[in-house]
Amino acid sequence: MTGRIANSGVDYERRLEAVRSRLRVSFPWYPYTSLSNMDHLDRLLGGDMERLIRMASSGTVLDLGCGDGDLSFFLESVGCKVHAVDYRVTNHNHMMGVRALAKALNSRVEIHDIDIDSYFQLPAPKYGLTLFLGILYHLKNPFYALEYLALHSRYCILSTRIASSIPPHLPDARDFAGAYLLDTQELNRDCTNFWIFTETGLRRLLKRTGWRVITFITGGPTVSDPWSLDRDQRIFCLAESTLGPITGAEVELLDGWYEPESPGWRWTKRTFSIAMRTPAEDCTLLLLMNVWVHEEMLSEGPVTLSASAGGVALHPEVFTEAGDHVFFRSIRGEIPRATAVRLEFSLDRALGPNADDDRELGLVVASICIDTQLVK
Repeated sequence: MTGRIANSGVDYERRLEAVRSRLRVSFPWYPYTSLSNMDHLDRLLGGDMERLIRMASSGTVLDLGCGDGDLSFFLESVGCKVHAVDYRVTNHNHMMGVRALAKALNSRVEIHDIDIDSYFQLPAPKYGLTLFLGILYHLKNPFYALEYLALHSRYCILSTRIASSIPPHLPDARDFAGAYLLDTQELNRDCTNFWIFTETGLRRLLKRTGWRVITFITGGPTVSDPWSLDRDQRIFCLAESTLGPITGAEVELLDGWYEPESPGWRWTKRTFSIAMRTPAEDCTLLLLMNVWVHEEMLSEGPVTLSASAGGVALHPEVFTEAGDHVFFRSIRGEIPRATAVRLEFSLDRALGPNADDDRELGLVVASICIDTQLVK
């Protein structure tokens, strides 16, 4: 499957170039090829076009720093609903390019002019996938932006410049969790360049702002610094939010759930249930549920979580230690296609009610993820 994402990008780039050549405009087009990012996305996702479309189709796509909108229009062409966001003041042609292409393509992509380096608000409360390519080091407030996005998007594909060294004092800074603050003219004479992170620094930033890195790749020189044009190293990573709603579009909470205590987690009762949507093709469903077990639950010994899918019992999970745990199961068998399967969960005991809390408390659930594995 390797190459499918890159090849699709090349084909669509030809289409956009043909459209541009027919348009008479009085402004300069964005000088860089946004769809060249498809080569990196191909490496990042192993060429799995279906995976990209599946993530993008889990909700509206947010394309931050869209430039002339090439990636936005490409994703629309494969069936996605897209919000394209840039800031007119800093956009190369004041967003005239993205609007001209949208009109020429008769596109339904929503275009929004938003300064994401301020305390911004997004056009929608929830996104399935955010594209955040080449923007982070142009932000004064990267911590705020990433944390805000984690509250409103399930997945993020991010790219930014990184540095493995900060001469002369840190010749090997790869394990240093830090960032270099550029002077106004220090990188490419561009005063909108601010923070260049080390790889370790970026990973820590993502963790502290509510993201879990799923996979990443790097490109360019392995010996890099924050300011040299010939030592420009980039990182691309796919991350999943740990702050947003605990479920995606394929999961529905049914019985036995309390309201969220804070973004990203909520208590269950002793018994609780969900419904998950199954795809049309023959596949194995992969269920991954991140849970937290309170130490008081174990005061009388191990706690067992029993589960069933569509009435078929799954292997139980026995918790012997407090803290974070992962409940992972492959669900095979006679599961109807393109339907909703009910999953039932039951603990052999729970906390409360008591004088401090009148609720019956089971587990804290941080996230529920459903993936598929095609049957061969």
